[in-house]
Amino acid sequence: MKYVERSFRLEAQSGLGAKPRPELIGPVLAHLHDTLQDTVRMGFLHTSRARGRIPGSIKAAADVRYVGHSADGDSVTVLRFEVAPFGEVAADLFAQAQLWEDGPQPEQTAFELLAAALEDVGSRRGESSRFDPGMLRRIGSYRKLFGKDGLSSIVLPDVTLHKSGHLDASVVQSARELAHATPQSMRVRVTGRLDLMGASQGVLKLHLVSGGIVTAIWEGEESLDQFAPLLFNKDVVCEGLGVFRPSGTLLRIDADALAPASERDDFFRYAPVAETNTDLARTVRLRSGESSVYASFLGSIPSEESDEEFAAAVDALS
Repeated sequence: MKYVERSFRLEAQSGLGAKPRPELIGPVLAHLHDTLQDTVRMGFLHTSRARGRIPGSIKAAADVRYVGHSADGDSVTVLRFEVAPFGEVAADLFAQAQLWEDGPQPEQTAFELLAAALEDVGSRRGESSRFDPGMLRRIGSYRKLFGKDGLSSIVLPDVTLHKSGHLDASVVQSARELAHATPQSMRVRVTGRLDLMGASQGVLKLHLVSGGIVTAIWEGEESLDQFAPLLFNKDVVCEGLGVFRPSGTLLRIDADALAPASERDDFFRYAPVAETNTDLARTVRLRSGESSVYASFLGSIPSEESDEEFAAAVDALS
């Protein structure tokens, strides 16, 4: 088995270095497995919290081992891990047709997927497919690590991407605000041509007349295998819980019903769009150095006038 090394670079005002304070590195190590597990599921299945049994290849892809740490002064501790590339532990996921055009690559690891997701969250990419509400809540849960006496940032310095991902208070806040903006999941029905059926992962892809693609995760009681000879490459109607992006577009369907499409299902040949939750407080919040649009308006209003002046103004309007 081939392994590669990836690391977390922890930065803080003090308390790190060669002998870091346990309360600074302990929570990072404790939450690492669940974070990478959500990340890998999101990358391969477009859902961070899939129900039921987790496929062995998904488990193996998120399995990392701590191999030690090093220091860069008193304010930096580098945690080093050993992890196998996806091509080594999840070869079966690459043996079939590509599930996602922007999906994981065989040479990548869970750390690459996490770095890419953090980059999208930090940039507030509301159309991203690298996170869902569960993934946003996971990132938001790191909030307590970045308090006054906590970490200032966690950097993924050696991922094979054009940018090294990072996690800090700003990214955590972005995750929380994106989660707030994400529309509530709701029951949806979509009609399209069933183009791909990954039975072992329970993944479906439907091509719409508009040219768009809808992805679904099968959560029905029946085995997905039984649908293959009847529905593959045919028009079907898929129904389930629609999960949306912060932008309001459909991320996926947690499907529990699948059947041949009829003429009466033509109404559902377009992906549903949900109304986003507007954060009014953030909308009116001023940026650094920005003057309020209300300042000049309020300044144009005269100060409190006397009763005589008010009566005179009323008489003038009569």
